[in-house]
Amino acid sequence: MPALKKLTIPIFLIVFWLTACKPARELTSVNIKPIGAAKLLKNVENNKLDYDYFSVSRISCQYSSPQSGASFRINLKAIRDKKILASITKLNIPVGRVLLTPDSVLYVNFIDKNYFIDDYSYLSSYLNIDLDFGTIQSILSNSAFSYRNDEKDRDYKTFSSSVQDEMYVLESEKERKVLRLESKNNPAKIDRRLKKLDDTALILQKMFFNPESFALVKLIIEDKTNNRRMDMNFSEFSKVQEKDYPGAIDMNFSTGEEIIGLKVKMNGISTEKIEDFGLEIPEKYQQIKVN
Repeated sequence: MPALKKLTIPIFLIVFWLTACKPARELTSVNIKPIGAAKLLKNVENNKLDYDYFSVSRISCQYSSPQSGASFRINLKAIRDKKILASITKLNIPVGRVLLTPDSVLYVNFIDKNYFIDDYSYLSSYLNIDLDFGTIQSILSNSAFSYRNDEKDRDYKTFSSSVQDEMYVLESEKERKVLRLESKNNPAKIDRRLKKLDDTALILQKMFFNPESFALVKLIIEDKTNNRRMDMNFSEFSKVQEKDYPGAIDMNFSTGEEIIGLKVKMNGISTEKIEDFGLEIPEKYQQIKVN
């Protein structure tokens, strides 16, 4: 299913971020003093976009992998807590649509005349990261989120704050422990620490925030156990409902030597009410299995 994979990955990634069509600007840097994780989280929460509806008229994407590359456009609609619909075109030709709900992913491929319905396991497996509807909404809202589905991480008890590169940083406490061990260059001790910290995989998460607006400007998620990593960098900020949002995002997903990249530029956002929408599957389309 190479064609399906090529389209599905960018579709899923694109719903991570929306922004306005006003003239873009870069966030300014200011002198900052360290603050606690609780205060940092409160400021980030105050900056998030508390939206009910989203619609984005034009999203330009450039996707690359060691095997292939592609450029395409996406039109996006979203109703908070319910669904996100992305319509994909290439050279003004409809290619496919994807409908995300809290429980499922539905993808209809107009080129191959097929479709699949699944939970988020296929996309998470292919990207080598665990993602769900709630995580996507948190990023869309420009809010902090915990990557791991763990009670301690969800209330951020394992996170700490610091100042790095003139930005506030929120990172999992485990990251600091492992980095200290790495600096001592003791592989055996590192391996023992990894096993103690997590029975299956050690996931490290780091979020960088602008010190003035508390907008998310960089995100790193690293799976130390399975040697995979996701980097997201946000730029060209504009105002959306008086909150800073990026108009461009560069993403890289790496597993060993393989790197999947996606560059995105967004124009035309509205928070006007959207009537309920869905995605109909043509009667003659064939269902395919992805797991």
